[in-house]
Amino acid sequence: MDKFPWWVILIIILVVLVLYFVIPWNKINKKNKEKSDLVNDPKEFIDSEIDKKITEIKEDTRNKPMLGVYNWFGKKEALRLKTLVYVQPEEDCCELCRPFENQILSLEQYDKYYLTMSEAISKGYHHIGCKHIDIDYFAGVTNIADKHFSEEDQIKLHNKVLGLYKLENQIRNYKYEYDNVNSLPEIKLKIEELSDQIDAYCLENKLKRNIERENPNISDLDKFR
Repeated sequence: MDKFPWWVILIIILVVLVLYFVIPWNKINKKNKEKSDLVNDPKEFIDSEIDKKITEIKEDTRNKPMLGVYNWFGKKEALRLKTLVYVQPEEDCCELCRPFENQILSLEQYDKYYLTMSEAISKGYHHIGCKHIDIDYFAGVTNIADKHFSEEDQIKLHNKVLGLYKLENQIRNYKYEYDNVNSLPEIKLKIEELSDQIDAYCLENKLKRNIERENPNISDLDKFR
């Protein structure tokens, strides 16, 4: 500080004070908050033509993908402050996952507005063999379609699939026994009978047979794919 004369220090202080009182910091902060709410608010937040214009997906070659690939296409959601997904419905959904279908989940560790993925998993979602897919959700852009099947239809189909899983488990056991324990003709006959039974079951219940799931060496996860 000894190197600067007192009048230079005084000028610097005056410049800082002028910048502080002249620049509308409150308006800037308010605008930034509005943009943040537009991206992260769980409700529909598009109230003005300006907001609609902000959320439109338009390709703009002037945008450089500095903050993610979405910027390249002019998506404001590239600047979102939290990661959200929604659960895509499955026609043969089980009772554990059914409450989360078409629901928005947050991938953040904590969230005041949405159920987090960790909380959903603790309640049974994404269990072993779960078929559900999580789709990226962008507030103001993503439209979640209604289910085209009822809960009753889901329960009926799920029970049919469980019946198929039971038959597949039986044929896997016989195949393992035939390959590794006793290659008896009786066991081979059982395998053939079960194979015919699975064909008939799939035909009756309009299910697709999956030969790969009948492999006795299949992993536990792939048994339910």
